Amino acid sequence: MLSLSGHKLYAPKGIGALYIKNGIKIEKLIDGGHQERDKRAGTENVAGIVGLGKACEIARIGLDGSMKYLQSLRDYFINLVESRIPIAVLNGSRKLRVPSNANFSFKGIDAGSLLLKLDAKGICASSGSACSAGDSAPSHVLKAIGLSDEMAKGALRISFGEENTKEDVDFLVESIEKGIRELS
Repeated sequence: MLSLSGHKLYAPKGIGALYIKNGIKIEKLIDGGHQERDKRAGTENVAGIVGLGKACEIARIGLDGSMKYLQSLRDYFINLVESRIPIAVLNGSRKLRVPSNANFSFKGIDAGSLLLKLDAKGICASSGSACSAGDSAPSHVLKAIGLSDEMAKGALRISFGEENTKEDVDFLVESIEKGIRELS
């Protein structure tokens, strides 16, 4: 099975897809109607479905260029952070990672407090891993890759999009540096 959220592909928010391999049986989600091959009730969001289809088509056409661009921003960010913030530790593999994602821990820094400082500058980021967003406990994903509770709680997750620029990355790193200075 594979699930995806449309907004990750620049489709309208609130639409997604679930791919289920032939032969896998699932229970009904909502009783009442016979939509989605009798798997749920309710009227489908036709406009959202069309938007997701178009977003997938556009993404497929530009996939190689988009991935290369996002990877270049991610690598630029990683190199800047490592060269300018001595307490930063890159979480996960340097090469085997999603092209648009970087996750750093900052020793002795609470990521929640750093997020507030970044938010005040209009920067959207997250702490921990995507699997633990909104949970105050250390991310089980970051713990599984060997991080201590302290380092997992100091983790900052950054995702880049096609609209981001190197200037955005420069501003982000400057803002992280300033936030860390203020929290130290």
